[in-house]
Amino acid sequence: MLWLACPGIAQRVPDAHLYAAVAASEHRGGVPAIAWLCEEYLPTLAAWPAGLDPRGPFSLHLSHDGIHIAATAVSMPAGAVAFGSCVFEGGADAPQLVWRCASDGREEWFAPTDFALPTDLHDALATIGADALDVPRTVQLPVAIAHLAGISVDTDPRSALLRLAPALCGEATWLAERRGTRLHVCGRSDGGLMLPTTLLILAALDGSGEPTPLAVRAFAARDGDRTEATRQLGRPDRALDRDTLRALLVGEDHARLTAIDALSRQHAAAELPHIIAAADERHPLAELAAIDAVKRLWPIADADARQATRRALFHSASPRLRGLDVDALATGHGTPVPPRALPARARLVLALGLLALGLFWLWRREHHRLGLQHA
Repeated sequence: MLWLACPGIAQRVPDAHLYAAVAASEHRGGVPAIAWLCEEYLPTLAAWPAGLDPRGPFSLHLSHDGIHIAATAVSMPAGAVAFGSCVFEGGADAPQLVWRCASDGREEWFAPTDFALPTDLHDALATIGADALDVPRTVQLPVAIAHLAGISVDTDPRSALLRLAPALCGEATWLAERRGTRLHVCGRSDGGLMLPTTLLILAALDGSGEPTPLAVRAFAARDGDRTEATRQLGRPDRALDRDTLRALLVGEDHARLTAIDALSRQHAAAELPHIIAAADERHPLAELAAIDAVKRLWPIADADARQATRRALFHSASPRLRGLDVDALATGHGTPVPPRALPARARLVLALGLLALGLFWLWRREHHRLGLQHA
């Protein structure tokens, strides 16, 4: 919740304001990220008022002028741990986004249809696909923020905020949709939605990382968008993102499968040793994909890649890969590929065609017999 206080970001959104009221500590047990922020991080800042109890309720106001924290007597809605509003342009009369976070981390946002983010902030959220409507999304926040923020050191004041807070938030799941004249966003994490969103914007706008949106989504997404992003990385009209695809080769089985398929479609024969290393009996999908990749890429591999591939096959944890005869692949005399079965509809059409031919032959035969009898 500190991105407005960062000079580089404040210059880009000088009219932005975030207002929040936070409940006392007894309401923070279900949102560990908010509890950590309120009780351990914010009290270390110079803006923290002397004598203010971090376990009690308080309010804060973030703007380009800095952070203003104060005790508050504002009544919290039943079941809420925090609520507030955001304004980006036009002062008090500008369209506002209002939000409310429940004590279990479930949070809702409401904004009028004319509410718009500044371009930089919109682009930062679009990096993880958070600008999509009517599409439920799940993102692993520590992974996304680590790639966006880049390298940091312990003396960097952002370091604890961008390492511990995302880890405490965990996964964030949300759905954005239009309801009449309002935009409605509903989701949850162990830090609600406003805190993860603030951390993502801070990491994207003030970070040193330079990942592409597809790479971030391939690493951080925990839904179908992860597979789609990885597939997009394998498009032949895109430059080969070798580092991202190599990293995905050590992920879960389905991620390995998609990464191997992307490398195969990119004709990345030099990556065969890495593909083989990603396959074993514990990852059956990756094992099948690796076998297919060896068969597809070996014929186009150069001498160095073939030598490295032979070593990788010899040391492979997969018996099926160790048993591949790459010399047969090179000469084209390997195990013949079985003919592809016809689709069910094609088999039905073929059967009906043969039946029609048979019936026509029987009709012609009976017609000929009747003709002879009448002659």
